[in-house]
Amino acid sequence: MSGHLLESFKDANLVSAYAKSGVAASVNAGLVIGRNGNLDPQHNMTRAEVAVIVKRLLEKSGLI
Repeated sequence: MSGHLLESFKDANLVSAYAKSGVAASVNAGLVIGRNGNLDPQHNMTRAEVAVIVKRLLEKSGLI
C-alpha cells in the first residue's frame, strides 16, 4: 500500500525502506503533499514546512 501512495512522486525511490510506511501515512493523511511532484526525502525541511505540517495536523485533529 505505501508504494502505491508514493508512486505519484518522481523521487519516491529515494525514500528509505524504513520510512516508506510513515511517509505514505503522512501523504495519505494530507499532512505531506510534496513540492513540484517531489518529496525531497534526502533534504532538510525548513521551519516553514514543519509549521505547515503541524498546522495541518492540528486542523485535522480538530484542535484549531
